[in-house]
Amino acid sequence: MHESDLIRHYATIPVGTSFVRPVDVLHLLQNQPIAAKPRIFDVGCGQGQVAIAMAQAWPDAEIIAIDLSPEQIVKARQAAAQAGINTIQFGAADWREFELPRSGVDIIVATQVIQFMPDEHAFVEYLADALALDGQLLLRSVLLPEEEPGRSFVEQVVQQWIAHSIRFYSERNLTDLLRECGLSRLRIDKEEMWLDNLPAERQASLNRALQQHSLGIDDVQQWFWSGSISGVRR
Repeated sequence: MHESDLIRHYATIPVGTSFVRPVDVLHLLQNQPIAAKPRIFDVGCGQGQVAIAMAQAWPDAEIIAIDLSPEQIVKARQAAAQAGINTIQFGAADWREFELPRSGVDIIVATQVIQFMPDEHAFVEYLADALALDGQLLLRSVLLPEEEPGRSFVEQVVQQWIAHSIRFYSERNLTDLLRECGLSRLRIDKEEMWLDNLPAERQASLNRALQQHSLGIDDVQQWFWSGSISGVRR
């Protein structure tokens, strides 16, 4: 099963590995109105770096953080203890079987998670339904170009970079998805993924794709973006 493959893969991820910079997530969240004691849900929390940063930014927050990988949760708890944080409820859980408080959640963060979802609509609908009134959902992922040939090229490359990913989405795909799930006041923040200083394995897979399509880095740099899309439940 796909979930079993994910669990096995992420059990091997070294301590301290993070797939997003917590400071970037905090910056995006702090640009929006936030309750004094926010209720926060971090789904696919990995080793807890973002959850820990949120606990430090909002000491009175109620934070629940889950990940499919029990090994990642062990590392997250250890990292929180080392940071002196004991207010995060970490758990190894599948979101499809995880019930959130009926009172709703003020902030939901899902960073580099949606690409693993067999049914992205069910995933975002679950998150949107869990939001309190005026609650905010923040998704972060690679953003595909809207048009070909860039769309297919980027997806080919990033699926090799991110093990067991199923599919990726464009900015338009994700904004449409959030709207379909009842969210509004959408905000998009994105940044270019620079290709001139990649880890060796990623550089090798990129080079293979470039050779296959007879392209150079300067031809494809404009296609590589990552970003965050947020929406509010009204």
